[in-house]
Amino acid sequence: MNALNKKLVSRRFFLGLILLSTISMVAISGLTRYARADVADILKIENISQDSIGKVRLEIRHSNPSSGHYINTVEIDIDGQIKEINLQPQDSNPFVVDFDLGEIQGTPNVRARANCNLHGWSAWSDQIEIPEFPNVMLAILAALTTLLLITKNMGNARKTIKSYEIV
Repeated sequence: MNALNKKLVSRRFFLGLILLSTISMVAISGLTRYARADVADILKIENISQDSIGKVRLEIRHSNPSSGHYINTVEIDIDGQIKEINLQPQDSNPFVVDFDLGEIQGTPNVRARANCNLHGWSAWSDQIEIPEFPNVMLAILAALTTLLLITKNMGNARKTIKSYEIV
């Protein structure tokens, strides 16, 4: 075999090897499915505070919970201060967790995230603002103040009427 034939055989062998490698990679990639971790998701965070005691309700989605695959921890971020809730395995999806924030001063911003014991932490939820006094309490306070002002004005009006009667 002369040198020219050896180069052609080497070149054909190399091109055949590249073609075989390419076909193999395409076949393998088509047969395998991608893996997707099911990280928890905070669906909703809502303020359920009463009086000046802060409380939030979290609705958390986590597919296929079992005794070996569940949300084990929830973190609540209250203006940068992190509090943790340790949970037992869940049997429903989605599920609800209520968390007592304690006495509130001012209007703290609150957000939460959940940890799957297999897949890790979820993203932080949307942030909500917890007012020191719930809206219902503010409405009652406004109504009482208005009532007090009306009764005080009625008393002043009676005094004015009596002073006209005397004269």
